[in-house]
Amino acid sequence: MTKAADRGRPAQYKQASRKGKHAWRKNIDLSATEAALEDIREQERAVGTPAHDQKNSQLFVEDRSGQETQLARQAREKRKLKSQEILEARSAVPAINQRARSSFQLDTQTPAGKAHAAGLPAKVKRRLRILASRPHEGQQGNTEIGSAGKLQSDAVLSSKHDLWSTPAAPKSDEWVSEAATNAILRPKSMTHEPLAPAKTAPAIPRPHAGMSYNPDFDAHESLLQSAIQKASEEEHEIQENAALRSQWRNIAQEPSTSTSHMGMPIDEPQEDNEEEEEEDDDEEAPHVKMPGRKSAAQRRREARSKEQFHQAEQRRRQRQQRAMVSELPGHLKRMRHLAQSRQALVDDRRARKLDRMQNQGMAGFRVGKHAVPEQRIDVQTGDELSESLRQLKPEGNLFWDRFQNLQARGLAEARRPVLPSRKLKTKQYDRHTFKRD
Repeated sequence: MTKAADRGRPAQYKQASRKGKHAWRKNIDLSATEAALEDIREQERAVGTPAHDQKNSQLFVEDRSGQETQLARQAREKRKLKSQEILEARSAVPAINQRARSSFQLDTQTPAGKAHAAGLPAKVKRRLRILASRPHEGQQGNTEIGSAGKLQSDAVLSSKHDLWSTPAAPKSDEWVSEAATNAILRPKSMTHEPLAPAKTAPAIPRPHAGMSYNPDFDAHESLLQSAIQKASEEEHEIQENAALRSQWRNIAQEPSTSTSHMGMPIDEPQEDNEEEEEEDDDEEAPHVKMPGRKSAAQRRREARSKEQFHQAEQRRRQRQQRAMVSELPGHLKRMRHLAQSRQALVDDRRARKLDRMQNQGMAGFRVGKHAVPEQRIDVQTGDELSESLRQLKPEGNLFWDRFQNLQARGLAEARRPVLPSRKLKTKQYDRHTFKRD
């Protein structure tokens, strides 16, 4: 045999184990250990120390009285609600020891103490303003700068204010009056129904006596005159509107022929005339003699005349004042009579308006954007009157009268009549297939 045959086949690399650290953590089961640790934590919360650290005397008690029946225990103990049990459950773990603090009292003697009593100390306010101006952690990213200052300010506040302590009783200052709140005044209209005299108008108004088929002469004549007056007023208003529109149309169409400009009138310069006027003024200018120095006697005379004038003016004003004082009772009496007459006119106008609204509603008054239309006057001439009911012809529109009455009583909105718009008809053409287009 050769040496190559003695060596055998070439050596292979040994494969490492696939059971690594991650596989061990994945397959390990720690549920029992975690349950035991949680049981120890529960014992610490309930009792204060775990069971294996307590003595037997603390864990076991010798009972010589015997077991109490369940009914007796239920009769003796009142079962608590679940919410009460949850609220009464407290952990037996002792709280963290905090350093002792002195009783907190506000200082109102110094300016800093007054500021602190009003809210925050001036130093803390200044510190908070500095911190507020710095960038902070937010949606833009982690750019917190100066967080130590913020923690220091919180520490300062926590050292002076105990969050878990009972709140101090508010101090009453007898020198400061309590803030008075103004009473809310209720309007008088809330105590009674709103004034609406138009609602009391009859649903079917009583027609005029002149509208009868066989009316009295005076009633028919008064109705005819009222209809003529209303028609003349409408015609006069139409003529005024037409004249005004034509006047404005003429002004707009009239061409502007004037060469004048708006503003201050400026004359055109005329050099020759100005030179001639200046020469004439120089020639015709009179020589003004300057006044000389007044003597002492002249000054005294002027002073006496001024004093006499002032005294006369003062006496005249005094006479006028005495006359006005003497005439004051008469003026007051006339003013009272004038005020009474005006009040009587106002009351009369208000009474007539109220009576009209109770009888005719709001017909003729403007309510909102449009005015309430007045009731139409249906009148017949003497030739059109019928002598009997057999010859009577039906006139008017009952629906229109009823709708106008609803508007007058405020039950329907006053609107302008919307007329139907003109619609263009579609013209049809008959075309035959055997004819050429």
